[in-house]
Amino acid sequence: MGAGAIVVALFAVLGIAVVDDFGVSIDEFSQREIAQINIDYASGTGDLPRNHNRYYGVAFEAPLLLAERLLGLTDSRAMLLSRHLLTHLFFLAGGWFCYLLAYRLFGHHRLALFALLLFLLHPRIYAHSFFNSKDLPFLAAFMIALYLAQHAFRRDTAAAFAACGVGVSVLINLRVMGAVLFAAVIGLRALDLMLARNRPARRRMLVTTAAFVLAAAGTLYALSPYLWRDPLAIADAFSGLAWHPNLTSGVFLGRWVGWPSIPPHYLPTWMAVTTPPATLLLCLIGAGAAIGRSVARPGSLLRNTRLRFEWLLLACLTLPIAAAIALNSNVYDGWRQMYFLYAPLCLLAVCGLRALLAAARRLRTEAAAARLRRGLSALAAAALVTAAADAVRLHPNQEAYFNFLVDRRTPEHVGRRWHLMYWHTQYRQALEYLLARYPDSTLYVNGSHPFRMFDNRAILPAEARRRILFTGHHIDEAPGQPASFYVNRSGGDDPPLGPVVYAFRIYHTTILEAIAVDLSLVEQATADRYRAAYRAAVAGEPLARTEFGFDLYLEGRTLIYAKESCRPEDTRQGFVLRAVPDTGEEVNLHFHFGRYGVHVDGHCLIRRPLPRDPRTLKIGRGESRDEPSASIDLRQ
Repeated sequence: MGAGAIVVALFAVLGIAVVDDFGVSIDEFSQREIAQINIDYASGTGDLPRNHNRYYGVAFEAPLLLAERLLGLTDSRAMLLSRHLLTHLFFLAGGWFCYLLAYRLFGHHRLALFALLLFLLHPRIYAHSFFNSKDLPFLAAFMIALYLAQHAFRRDTAAAFAACGVGVSVLINLRVMGAVLFAAVIGLRALDLMLARNRPARRRMLVTTAAFVLAAAGTLYALSPYLWRDPLAIADAFSGLAWHPNLTSGVFLGRWVGWPSIPPHYLPTWMAVTTPPATLLLCLIGAGAAIGRSVARPGSLLRNTRLRFEWLLLACLTLPIAAAIALNSNVYDGWRQMYFLYAPLCLLAVCGLRALLAAARRLRTEAAAARLRRGLSALAAAALVTAAADAVRLHPNQEAYFNFLVDRRTPEHVGRRWHLMYWHTQYRQALEYLLARYPDSTLYVNGSHPFRMFDNRAILPAEARRRILFTGHHIDEAPGQPASFYVNRSGGDDPPLGPVVYAFRIYHTTILEAIAVDLSLVEQATADRYRAAYRAAVAGEPLARTEFGFDLYLEGRTLIYAKESCRPEDTRQGFVLRAVPDTGEEVNLHFHFGRYGVHVDGHCLIRRPLPRDPRTLKIGRGESRDEPSASIDLRQ
């Protein structure tokens, strides 16, 4: 147990170190509001709204809000950081129970440690474990409930089954899909009851089953204020959340999809392309091994064996997907509503590794078996290292992880094929960049999703929050003040004209852009970028990059401007860059910014000679020499 405890402790230290790196997700304030409404209703100072939000359980959200009040947190930054840290610590608790359950199942510390690391090192899930207080607590609670279920059938006492009932009821409170585990426990208990050989055994099973049902029903009622008026409202919760009124759509395999036209392969495909491949392969091997052993020894399924529990895991993994497809449920944003499936998937992957190690032991010679076992151990370690490396490389944007099944190298390919940035956490990084880039200015910001920026401003330090003011008809904190920047999701609403001073990219896909719409800021940003480009060319460096949304390549003294996905019909007005050498001969570089890229003189690729000794740059907004411009000394 010591190794598992050390790993969890190290991840807790890591979580404390990186908790301030993540932005604020789209659901955080609404989730906190749900907790507030339920607490007010429970205390008799409020009422529940007549909408689907009342069905969201508060078994996790209410403790978050109560902890916030207990600690006296009133500043938005402190409140959000506390939410992120507590959500992550609960995720680590789920990892600890994964370790305990794996050790119970396989009786081997190394396999249990592998299960723990596999659970913690899923890149997408790791990022969500900070800012997603809806789906990740459900995943952690599902793992804990699986442990309690295995413990109940192992001990076969009323107390153990009552504890399992409490765990399952918390699960159902968080998401009604948790009822799948309730049904599984009842089904297995009914099987045991039918196979009982004498009356005392059947009486004991009836008592333990009753303890499970009563504990589950009582705890669920206590934790769900919407049931206090009408206990039968649980049926409305099932239908209300299965066909959620949110009609969110997103890009899936290159086209926009949304409910009710979600294809049947939506969930399996998202799971396949966003889970580390080694985990998927081992899970398939584990499922195949369980099926093969069942065919060889079907009687094992009737007894309380590890094989029967493996079938329970297989049912928990496949039945929710089948139910969502059969009911045409409104699932969206990838498979984040089904992240709890990673609990059985992870444990089945460990079953797969164990099956391979068992097969190695059956080789004819001990030497060959030892070599194969060492090879399998090395491959398992490599799978963990690869997943960790992907998480580190993407930090703090691991929620955008895709595996090699997706083309991650072709520019803009991922963005055209898959839904990205639903959680909007990258707005924090854009605001932090602007704050650092213009340290002495008040930033007047508008954008395509101002409320998401407003939320992400809340996690910044107080001084930084005071320097950002939002303008526009959605949020107007500076009436009459024009915006300095327009922060826009790539491919979103039409942006104002101007150069991109900050572009956030993942897998060569532009996700977010900050566009300078203030002429003085345009001049300042442009001068800085091209001063750096000029110095790079003089120094003979082969490549320099701008942050205007295009790449600047240097071949000798020739500049090459290149941009993918650039279409003539998207061309918009831009600005003119004039490089003036000592001879007085001007070189005019015309830049036109489009929604999908940069059009330079009507082309997506253009070569320009760099002046031999340009002393100044002049930047204007049009081709006329009479328009406002500024001169910048490149030698600074």
